Amino acid sequence: MPQRYSLTARLFHWGMAAIIIPVWMIGFSAGRLLPRGPSPLKGELLSIHKEIASTVIILVVLRMAWRATHRPPALPDSVPEEQRIAARVLQGCLYLLMLSTPLTGWLMTSAHGAPVQMLWIVHLPALIQKTPLLAPTLGVLHQFSAWILGVLIAGHIVAALLHRFSKRDQVMEMML
Repeated sequence: MPQRYSLTARLFHWGMAAIIIPVWMIGFSAGRLLPRGPSPLKGELLSIHKEIASTVIILVVLRMAWRATHRPPALPDSVPEEQRIAARVLQGCLYLLMLSTPLTGWLMTSAHGAPVQMLWIVHLPALIQKTPLLAPTLGVLHQFSAWILGVLIAGHIVAALLHRFSKRDQVMEMML
């Protein structure tokens, strides 16, 4: 039987996925699927996106604290060393992007002079003063990091499924 993450680690993992994936899809829908320019629907979607995405920063910090004090299960001996290295690098990139994506969104919103709320309860302070010239650059950084994060999450899911259905090893079970 493969070694598995603890229940707490699995709850973090699944909880973050349950927040990040829908928030990513809402941001994508508002930014790419709806027509350009302001609209009530786009404004509502972006509001929901920001309200929920702002919690990701807290969850990532908590997850990183947990990870710093709790070792993950070892990969099976059948996993080659280059895949072990790739898994560690990609996990590091996922953590970096899970932190930088909401931070760049918060910075961008602050540069626009707009408020950032967390779960319709807490008003977050602006990280920078209103700076309309900087806002588009921060928007590009936010979108770029979000796209890379989306690709890495999709790759993470595909890799887990490949381990389960192609390699038929225990890696996916370890993740769940």
